[in-house]
Amino acid sequence: MITKRLRHLAGALAVAALYFPAGPAAAADKYIGGWQKDFPVVKYGVIPVETQSNTVKDMDAFIKLAEKELGVKMELYTASDYSGVMNALIAKQIHLSWLSGFSYCQTRMDSKGGVEPLVAAMEPDGSMGYVSVIVVKAESPYKSIEDLKGKVVARTDPLSGSGYLIPTAAFRAMGKPVDEYFKSPLAGGHPQAVLGVLKGTYDGAFTWTSKDDNIGNLRAMMNKGLLKREQIRVVWTSPPLPSPPVVIRTDLPKAMRHDLEKLFVDLKDHDMKIAEAIAQGRTKGMVPVKHEDYALICQAAVDEREARKKK
Repeated sequence: MITKRLRHLAGALAVAALYFPAGPAAAADKYIGGWQKDFPVVKYGVIPVETQSNTVKDMDAFIKLAEKELGVKMELYTASDYSGVMNALIAKQIHLSWLSGFSYCQTRMDSKGGVEPLVAAMEPDGSMGYVSVIVVKAESPYKSIEDLKGKVVARTDPLSGSGYLIPTAAFRAMGKPVDEYFKSPLAGGHPQAVLGVLKGTYDGAFTWTSKDDNIGNLRAMMNKGLLKREQIRVVWTSPPLPSPPVVIRTDLPKAMRHDLEKLFVDLKDHDMKIAEAIAQGRTKGMVPVKHEDYALICQAAVDEREARKKK
């Protein structure tokens, strides 16, 4: 039953994630305000896609702009793994966070609906979504997943959609469970997984990218000089997934939600470099999104949780 649901889900994701509707093109022209006296400090979390020090550096300009625009102190919250940021949201220690689609769904389940999507990055051509991929060294003999059978293919973090959930679900649906078809250790993060491939620690690794590598781990690593695209080859690509959202707690005032949405949507007009730092790559800008846009991947999260219980 689980395999049938995941096979159906994989096909549905391929259609839905490419075309899932964004909300209005932009937030209202003016900030509402009034909530700052109750929330003089706003804490923004970011799941780890690189080192904490690099994340803090990349977000510095955004923090300064947010403080100027909103009239509050903005603090960045980072952690060594996905669960640290997710638990901070659930415990109401932070107000909003950039998450993967899967980690959003997990956080929503664990917080009993206590979070919802706010905005997500649009591709330069106006499309939405990203994919999970397996990458191998370009000079390796591996040209397909069949070539990698029995080899070391790393996943990233158990709470990563592209680095764990979707590969696990998709390969189970193909009758090739990841833990049986490959040797599949956890790399601890997306950059670590790809660097492990380059160093020869892993034969292949799961990570995430998007159309033309505009957004995702591969783009981030190329931007930082950690990777040359010609060094790797993609040998498997998942169905498209909904773009990683910035998620906000549902218990916050509507005026605060509105103003934070406007802040993100307007980033492209202030400084595209800041918008790209938030998007983790090239983008046309941030656009509003809603929970329904993530319904399919949230069902995959439910299915995966049930599958783990049965092990």
